[in-house]
Amino acid sequence: MKYPGVYGWIMKTRLLSALIVLLLAFAFSAACTGSENGGVPPTTETSPTTALPAAPTTPASLTPGPTQTMPPGKEVAFQITAGYPSRFTHDLTITFSGGKGQDLLKKNIDVRVTKSTGEVITETLQPVIGDAVTITEAKGENRVEITVSLVTGGTYKVIDEIVEVP
Repeated sequence: MKYPGVYGWIMKTRLLSALIVLLLAFAFSAACTGSENGGVPPTTETSPTTALPAAPTTPASLTPGPTQTMPPGKEVAFQITAGYPSRFTHDLTITFSGGKGQDLLKKNIDVRVTKSTGEVITETLQPVIGDAVTITEAKGENRVEITVSLVTGGTYKVIDEIVEVP
């Protein structure tokens, strides 16, 4: 034998290259699982344009309506603080606190505040823990409505309550 051990080295190289090709094939195919529509975003992504015009057409009311319960494991939480950050300007702050379903929310969370004067303010929150909206000059009773949409489909009004701002 002219070069001892060369045959074993060539076989190890072939085996290693075959394993690398196999692992790459698994890695590329794993990214394609669960896509039923060929990677095209679902058509429900365009539905928020129909939801936004509906908010101003609803008459301003200070009477809370029913809320919907999020599916189990998809709950989210909000903190509503009256008089924060300033009691002098009668601020109302709404903060996203997260929850089990925070990764399943669409890009925007709709917040609608009806002030005691009848003025309606619509804002959006991002589904990022700590993201907040502050409504100024909100002295008195204010109706706070928070609506979330899931990427899996479905829109839920999770909060509809009266908040008193001193």
